[in-house]
Amino acid sequence: MRVSNKMLYNTVMGNMQRNLEKLLYLQESASSGKKINRPSDDPIGVMKVIDYDSAISKADQYQRNVDNGMAFLSTTESAISTTQQILVRAKELTISALNDTNGASERAMMAKEIEQLHLQTIQIANTKIGGRYIFAGYNTGTSTPPFSSDGTYRGTPSPDGYIEIEIDSGSTIAINMPGYRAFGTSSDDIDILGTLNDLKTALEDNDKGGIINAVDNLENAMDHMSEVRAEIGARINRLETSKEYLSKLKLDLIEYKSKVEDADITDVITQLTTQQN
Repeated sequence: MRVSNKMLYNTVMGNMQRNLEKLLYLQESASSGKKINRPSDDPIGVMKVIDYDSAISKADQYQRNVDNGMAFLSTTESAISTTQQILVRAKELTISALNDTNGASERAMMAKEIEQLHLQTIQIANTKIGGRYIFAGYNTGTSTPPFSSDGTYRGTPSPDGYIEIEIDSGSTIAINMPGYRAFGTSSDDIDILGTLNDLKTALEDNDKGGIINAVDNLENAMDHMSEVRAEIGARINRLETSKEYLSKLKLDLIEYKSKVEDADITDVITQLTTQQN
């Protein structure tokens, strides 16, 4: 076969073009730190990178959901804890009021403190975080507090009002405690605000029978609050576990993506020097 000058020229130019393309690829990898700078560099690798980016984005969203849930539940737990302290004080006053050494005037004085405890509990039941009422059920952003000044619940009625967030694919958790579940209502077996108000009235009226009845109601309320707080604590623990899991998952995904996308700079520099020579 006769080799013409044109064939030799085309062969030399083709080899030079391939060498230049290789040099350009190595220069881009050295400057960007990536071995995939365009889809044509590694079509399969690009698809893997897209999948990892999507998974990392989802993990970020789940982490934001968890952080929001932690803030909501932590505030709720604090409110419940303060209410427990109020109930303890109310019971102390009730036991003291039943002492025969205390008469109508002393019980009237105790009624004033119970009234303040009642008002404080309403204030707690209307707690806000970021402008949202935490005990309002679904209606967290409404301008109307979930509990009126007389203790009537106006939030989402039973059995609804639980706000669910997604903390993993197909895994959700409620981040709030509707007011009817936390404090009860006049139609429930537990009515914490009603109990405090009834106790105030019994003390003002020097009604010993009403005061005795308040003892049982306060004990039931305290047991109820302990149950609610335990439920909140269990959810917080689950969110903390999810947060740890998501942090590790994100680090793993970033590492897997790096193995596909990132270049070995030492190797690239060596190849680039060789290619330039």
